[in-house]
Amino acid sequence: MLRGSYKLAPDILLQRVAEEMVILNPANGQYYGLNDSGARIIALLSDGQDLASIARQMLDEYDVELAPLERDIEALIGELARHGLVTHSV
Repeated sequence: MLRGSYKLAPDILLQRVAEEMVILNPANGQYYGLNDSGARIIALLSDGQDLASIARQMLDEYDVELAPLERDIEALIGELARHGLVTHSV
């Protein structure tokens, strides 16, 4: 089961471009593209939901199984954290 809460880093910029969500890190000028499900995770994270709540919401919205969904959420959050785009919140 997923545990923890994360929040978007304060200075990042988000923009939807066609079917993709683009995240820009102004600190280093790099941008990152997210597909529809990644964009949905970011939207739910922006709404203040913790990882377990995000998984429950996405189970309702997508035709997926829990275990792979949790792995995908953990992988995305881990990647975003490594790039300084999200931070663990207490």
